[in-house]
Amino acid sequence: MSLTRPQVQLRVAPAAAIFVAPGGIVGRLHTAALRIPDPRVAEAAALVSLRGRELHLLALRGAFEVDGHPEDDVILEEGLVVRLAGIIDVEVGKVDLPERVTALRFPGQLRELCAPVYSFVADPEPDLVPAYVEGAPARVWSTAEGWAADFGRGPEAVRVGRSWEVLGMTVEAVEVTLAEVGSAATTGLVEPLTIVARTSTVHLQRARKPPVTLDGLPANLLSELALIGAPAPWTVVAGELWGKRDPGRHRMSWDRALRRLRTRLREAGIRDDLVRADGKGNVEVFLYPGDRVVDEA
Repeated sequence: MSLTRPQVQLRVAPAAAIFVAPGGIVGRLHTAALRIPDPRVAEAAALVSLRGRELHLLALRGAFEVDGHPEDDVILEEGLVVRLAGIIDVEVGKVDLPERVTALRFPGQLRELCAPVYSFVADPEPDLVPAYVEGAPARVWSTAEGWAADFGRGPEAVRVGRSWEVLGMTVEAVEVTLAEVGSAATTGLVEPLTIVARTSTVHLQRARKPPVTLDGLPANLLSELALIGAPAPWTVVAGELWGKRDPGRHRMSWDRALRRLRTRLREAGIRDDLVRADGKGNVEVFLYPGDRVVDEA
């Protein structure tokens, strides 16, 4: 069976329509899947997301409009028109939702392949990031025939059942249903998250679950990232934590602190991408629609 990928056709007239896969950003960023070079549109205005058997558009910076009503989450269906910044219309064309897709499974992760290129990175911990990272030990990228990878032995086709070793872990190509991918991607995302940042402590609140309290260095780190509110070089955050003079000398402390924070989040059942690195030295608190930060520092 030939595997395709979930994708939706989006168009901003008069430009031609393009296909955007889950994880694709709509906005002014140069790296956006659907780039809209208009100063009224946010750099990252919206995100295409796979939720079970549906593709959604999630607002990232303020609400968008559908039929004149503000929305922050809408199911993408052919013929829908989403208005950004009160003036830019994004037209929805064909929506492709194959029954099964290719994904990579490695310890603690199941990642559907949908971005143009991925890199495995070692810092701050082994991970797969949707970007081309110079010097990465392994990469996976899209081709006209499907997917290719280089795990240090040269380019080869990604086929279901193949496995590779990288960064001390086994990576396996698997075939999964969209429901499996959607479930893995949205675990812990059903309820909005409130982050109460108090510098020395952080309280993570969800409506139907007990609050989670962080203290010590993990709380300091999460507070700084949450209050910055944008991707920042790790050296900037390290400078706030340990002093701005030569923050680069704190690299080992930074790596340990970030590992401790992510371990605490996993133990508490908080979603994996709340603290997200881009593989290029930047890190951020990644908020979904409904999530909010309360500054009580």
